[in-house]
Amino acid sequence: MQQQTISVSQNPNVTIHSIPGDLRVAGWERAEIMAKTDGDALNLQVDAGGVLVSCDENLILYLPRAASLDVDNVNGDASLQALSGTINIGPVAGDLSLTEIGAVTLDAIAGDASLRSIGGLSAAQVSGDFSLRGGRGDCAVSNIGGDASFRDVDGAITLENVGSDLFLRSVRGSVIASAGADATLYLEPQPGKDYIITAGDDLLLRLPPNANVELNLTASLPESLHVDFPNIELAEDSSTQTIKLGSGTARMFLTAGDELIITSKAEKWDSAADFGVGMGDTSEWSIPPIPPISPIPPIPADLSERINQRVQAAMERHQVHAEAASRRAEVKIAAAMRRAEAKARAAEVRARRWKVEYTPPGSKPSASININTGRWKWDQTPRGPVESGEPVSDEERLSVLKMLQEKKISLEEAEKLLAALEGK
Repeated sequence: MQQQTISVSQNPNVTIHSIPGDLRVAGWERAEIMAKTDGDALNLQVDAGGVLVSCDENLILYLPRAASLDVDNVNGDASLQALSGTINIGPVAGDLSLTEIGAVTLDAIAGDASLRSIGGLSAAQVSGDFSLRGGRGDCAVSNIGGDASFRDVDGAITLENVGSDLFLRSVRGSVIASAGADATLYLEPQPGKDYIITAGDDLLLRLPPNANVELNLTASLPESLHVDFPNIELAEDSSTQTIKLGSGTARMFLTAGDELIITSKAEKWDSAADFGVGMGDTSEWSIPPIPPISPIPPIPADLSERINQRVQAAMERHQVHAEAASRRAEVKIAAAMRRAEAKARAAEVRARRWKVEYTPPGSKPSASININTGRWKWDQTPRGPVESGEPVSDEERLSVLKMLQEKKISLEEAEKLLAALEGK
């Protein structure tokens, strides 16, 4: 365990080198940096460019709230909170949690990402699920491997690819998004804004009754397109429709691989499709069945059940991911135990490699004299009178010296071997 505290300015530039374990960073009101690690090495280096922090294990760091932070990479989980300066985070091997921070740039997050009350966001890759509640700027993510949930975002949202389900609510900027599965949208179109959203399966959009928007809709089949607004009639036998609601000051381009539903009825939609599977907030959400809707023309009777099945499938996918991660951890632990056992056996073999049995002077003669070292096994049992002082042959001497050169025996052991061969 190591701990250091240094005095700095109220807005220092801080760089964190590669962290072998987990990273926890929090802002505070002091003009100090305090660092803790459960490892053996901790270094805080101050120069004209700022403060450089490194350690050999998990790191806990307290910074002035206005500090700017660069993190090279984290080999475990990362959690940051209460920081108003700019933040750049390199690859994170685990999960990421950000709360009450300023503008942030992310590289690749191997696990889930949970963000609360942040400034602008630019992210390259989130392999797991993504959740953002409260954004004060534009948010752009190139790729999300799992589900994505966005609520209360003041800026624009750009999502190049969402691997599974997408939920959007209270987004006050333009939206460009593509989801591989379902998309559920609870939006109030803003004048002059464009919304371009594609869903691989169902797309459900709830609009306020007085919405002013031009809807450009594309469904898989004509009967898969449903608009539940008064005085709206759809053209027959066409899966592509353009509808104007109110003054049409905003534009939406919506495409669904299966059902496309537009409605003004709220009812239980407030939470029905707010995914959050695997994002640390599932306990807050009890997902009820989506209530039957009576659009014109009527929605198929089994649509509600199909949508519920898709939400359930998302939850089951998360369970499979969690079980797979648990199995991987068990395999790693078992492998580590096997390596430890193998090392113990090897140490025992090495301890037995050098063994000399002999008859101590003055004792009753034993049956044999054996010299075993590594792969060399010489039987020196007396076979009769031995002439004292007989010189060692060149071949025998070279064998002993070769063993000594290869460090199979020590100098003292070599002398004993030569002495035994000479009959001393």
